[in-house]
Amino acid sequence: MDIRQLKHFVALVEIGTAHAAADDQHISQPGLSSSIKRLENQLGVLLFDRQGRGMVLNTRGKDFYPHAKRTLEHLRLAQAELKVSDGKIRIGLCDIRPSDFVGALTTQINVECSKIIVEFYEAHYETIFSDLEEGIVDIAFVSIPSGGPIPSSFISKLMTRTHFSVFCSFDHPLGKLERQITVKDLEAYPWMHNTKAPVITPHYPHLAERPGLAKNKLKVVSIDSLHMGKELVINSDCLCHIPEVAMAVEVAKGKAIKLDVVSKKVSVEIMALRHRGIRSPLLDQLFSIAAKCFR
Repeated sequence: MDIRQLKHFVALVEIGTAHAAADDQHISQPGLSSSIKRLENQLGVLLFDRQGRGMVLNTRGKDFYPHAKRTLEHLRLAQAELKVSDGKIRIGLCDIRPSDFVGALTTQINVECSKIIVEFYEAHYETIFSDLEEGIVDIAFVSIPSGGPIPSSFISKLMTRTHFSVFCSFDHPLGKLERQITVKDLEAYPWMHNTKAPVITPHYPHLAERPGLAKNKLKVVSIDSLHMGKELVINSDCLCHIPEVAMAVEVAKGKAIKLDVVSKKVSVEIMALRHRGIRSPLLDQLFSIAAKCFR
């Protein structure tokens, strides 16, 4: 069995048409079809049903796909482990992280593992759990609620623990108050709402002052990424309730400030994760490299 046959098979499954898959694999369409046919002959089963000029994945093909995908991912990780020139590591990220984390991590990897190609992929932790299981990413840095469940199939390491706080731009009127901020103060300004955040995300603080924020009366500005939301907050009068680590760089650079709001403490943990079934000194090394970026 030729590894190229597995690549051709996976490409056809994921892309959907022989013509597009052939283009993706830099091979002629007849060449791709012949490669798939040789793979089927070696396996002794048909993986696709032929319908006219098209090929439709059948039940056996669906069963074979995750094995082929995992084989290719193991091979890619092995190449990276051997530090060959085209070795590639795929890193999954949640959006709750310091703004300079990707750059700092990439710089450090280039210093310690100069031959490794790094690919980053962003999603929420529920999706990244699935991607780790399927081998789509090799290692991940995710934010989960403090004490939240982590699948037993993963090795995990705590990078940092952070709390939600209220933030605004450096020149926001609320940042200039010389008294305790009240509910009415907070209700007078719009709030950033990340529509792509997990359902459990506390978009607004749970205030100690009763009756608290009247959420149905708040003016809300909806965005679909935390990074877009931070851009909104530091350049407008919008407020946001996000983890401190996500706004740490902006605060350090004087672009944003944390407001002194008395509210219920909500914590999240930034965890490094990788699959327990894969032994890899390289991934262990990446755990250590990433930990430096959170100090």
